[in-house]
Formats: sequence, structure tokens, C-alpha cells
Amino acid sequence: MNLVIDVGNTRTKYAFFDEERFVEAKYQIVDLFADIEKWKEAGEEIHLFLAGSGTMDQATQVRLKESVDSFLGVSQLKEYPIKIGYTNPEQLGIDRIANCVGAMSLFPGRNLLVIDSGTCITYNYVSSDGVFLGGNIAPGVELRFRSLNQHTEKLPYVAPSENYGGIGKTTEEAIRNGVMNGVLFEVEQTIQCFIVEWSDYQIVITGGNSCYLKEKLKSKAQYCDTLGFIGLNRMLLSVVKKE
Repeated sequence: MNLVIDVGNTRTKYAFFDEERFVEAKYQIVDLFADIEKWKEAGEEIHLFLAGSGTMDQATQVRLKESVDSFLGVSQLKEYPIKIGYTNPEQLGIDRIANCVGAMSLFPGRNLLVIDSGTCITYNYVSSDGVFLGGNIAPGVELRFRSLNQHTEKLPYVAPSENYGGIGKTTEEAIRNGVMNGVLFEVEQTIQCFIVEWSDYQIVITGGNSCYLKEKLKSKAQYCDTLGFIGLNRMLLSVVKKE
């Protein structure tokens, strides 16, 4: 049984795979050790890949290593199942790589625009021959709302919502429409520019805030909540199968 853990900026999530078959995912760490024990009691070996853009405390990492049969960290990866065409690959977040590897496994041989709408919104480009070409990073929905509140005297903090659009009749509505429409228009225009320049393409969208795009986005895209997990599992498999 493969276990991949994604330590993010705002939360830690994890998923189990039976080889390439997705089994289950959880988006809080509270049940992690109980789930490991559950699979161990069922006679499964646990192969763990710990990754992410955030940090995990040392005590938890030690406990994890003691709980599983094999442990893999990002620093132990010698290569990725994707070619990196990036000027400074050492600064490239593992989450962006994982999303692209996941998209490649779902849509092999396609030119890809992979959008992750989370704490930040990342736009990642992969060529049909499996090269990560680069991309762009923009503030996510929550960062935009908090920025307006923290960097002005009177604007309140407004929570994101799936209900937005039109002309705001209150300050709260104006902020929500401005931020949410801004993200929507940004994503839409990025997709349209991609479509003009690329053929035989696929747009893939993931991330915790992708729900705000699904009903509003005009462009056709494939949504995949487990995209990063799929990519991390592919990386883990590339190591486990060599051993």
C-alpha cells in the first residue's frame, strides 16, 4: 500500500493507493496514524512519500518513519517522471511537479495547462513529449480577500463564496464580486491564450478553490481533486519499482 502525504501551506492531506489504484484520501492529519495502523493490521506494507510546500515537525516525521515499511522524502528523489525545463529547478515546488505528473498520467501525449487553485493559483505548462516548460504564480482567492482587508483602513474581510457576479450593491458584495470575478477572468483569459497557441491540448484544474470556477468558467476543462495525489504516487512508484 502506498501512502502519499502533501504538507501544504494551510493544511496537511494524505492518500492511500494500491499500486496505481486510488483507495482513499483525507484532508486533515488527525486520522493519519490510525489509518496507517488499520492497513498494517490488514497485512499491508506501507510505502510512504512525504512531500509538500509546507513543513512538518520533526517529532511527527520520526513517528512516521517508525510506523511505515519504507520512507521517501523529496530530497531522496534522484529524478522525476517528468523532464524539467525550468531555469532554476531547485526552486520549483514539489506540488507543481506533482500536479503535472498527475496530469501527464491521465492525459499522456497531450499539451497540458495544469491550473491549481489553492493558497496560490499556479498555471503550469507541459509539452506533449513530457517536459515541464514553466508557468506562472498568482495570489489565490483567500490571499486577495485578506490583502484588501489588511492593506486598507476600512475595507472588511469578506469570505469567498460560490455566489458572486454582477454589480455589488454593498461594500461586501463589491469586494466579493471584484475578487471572485478577478480570479475567474484571469483563469479564463489564461486558458484562451493557451488554446490559441497550442493544439492537441488538455486543460486540467485542481485545488481546494477550484469549486469557485466550476459553475462560472466558460472554457472546457477537466477537474480532478486528487491530481496532486496521483502525481505523488507516480513519483513513489518510480522509486519503489526500482528497488
